[in-house]
Amino acid sequence: MELDNSSVQPATMSPVNFAATAQSPAGSQPVLGLIIPGGPVRTDFVQVDASGTKWSLTLNSPGDLPSPLTLVNELVCFLGAPLPPTHGLLLYWQLSYCDNNGTTTQEQQSGFELLGALTTDRPSEILRTGWSEHDQFLAIPPQQPARITIGVSIEPLDSVRNLVQNNNATGSVVRPLVAQKIAQDLYNFMQSFDTGGAVGNQQMVVPSNIFERWWKRFENKSKRDPNFFLKNSD
Repeated sequence: MELDNSSVQPATMSPVNFAATAQSPAGSQPVLGLIIPGGPVRTDFVQVDASGTKWSLTLNSPGDLPSPLTLVNELVCFLGAPLPPTHGLLLYWQLSYCDNNGTTTQEQQSGFELLGALTTDRPSEILRTGWSEHDQFLAIPPQQPARITIGVSIEPLDSVRNLVQNNNATGSVVRPLVAQKIAQDLYNFMQSFDTGGAVGNQQMVVPSNIFERWWKRFENKSKRDPNFFLKNSD
């Protein structure tokens, strides 16, 4: 007896299959692993929709995350269960904290912002948070409790690539801005020592050790507040 294999199709992994694998009983693989530098591996993501393509994980600061959150520059993520080759996994973050203005306390909550993506080609990543340069994070008072929600969503691969590409293009503007702010801080410091003895308006007379003095000041201020130069409006 011969078997006709012409109608037999190879098994493929769909988002539904992925969800079943990730949410199966004891001994199952977690959907995703998350490492906060210096902390344990977190795999306790909770499914948040019936389709099995979206999960979330809530992290408290202080506690799960250090305080202030601007100290968290990177997160490490890796796939737990096999991912469909036609899909990718997008990761988002959302910030929540209580804002006390002296009379009332209101919870402030940001929208979800893209953190990064994982695919079968890149099943693990070191993802830059950008929180140390984000206005909402800089506005949180020291030791103010806050909460980060990590959202996970399985999306078609084309959508994943387009979103990541656009996000990288936007993020590329941030680093030149940081450099500009540091340069502005140096310029302001030098200007405060200008004796006005130079001929013309385009020159400055400053002590010969001005850079050494500025760098010591910059280091000391950075130890107290790593993002002080971003808060200057000058």
